[in-house]
Amino acid sequence: MVKTQIQLDSINLIAINFTNLNQNDILRILDMRNDTRVSKYMFLDRKITKKEHFEFIKNLDSAVDRIYFAIKNKKNEILGTISLTNIDMENLSAYIGIYTNPNLNTSNGSLLMQIIKYIGFEKMGLKKLFAQCLKNNHKALRFYTKEGFYEIKTLKNYIKKNDNFIDVVELVLIKE
Repeated sequence: MVKTQIQLDSINLIAINFTNLNQNDILRILDMRNDTRVSKYMFLDRKITKKEHFEFIKNLDSAVDRIYFAIKNKKNEILGTISLTNIDMENLSAYIGIYTNPNLNTSNGSLLMQIIKYIGFEKMGLKKLFAQCLKNNHKALRFYTKEGFYEIKTLKNYIKKNDNFIDVVELVLIKE
């Protein structure tokens, strides 16, 4: 598994493992994640505390089934974060996570997806990438479809948000 960073020279970016981020970058990611423009689409939409965030990153150091990256450009801006979780090297699959920096004026979703595909398929040799999103997140569903994912099931009443249970859509992208 990629434990440090990946230099993405062809697109002038770097993917830095969360466990190798400095404290300032860790706090920048926490601010992005807690921004309501991002958190409203998370399964857990409450604010994450600094303590929880630092503990989460500390625990990533020994994790073998998940990896998180901050994607930075040459200006040291964090464009967003990507993750591969529930990594299953026997079945060559993982679940992806992605969110862009809500404070940038441009959407970098397709760029972040290109990096997830590169790391998952090329670097790790995976054959299937799964995604899950809230059924009411139409923008994400359109995005995943545009990126080649297709819906495989709906998980009824899967997540509780604001005292209501809502459906989650699961999608997959299979490397041909």
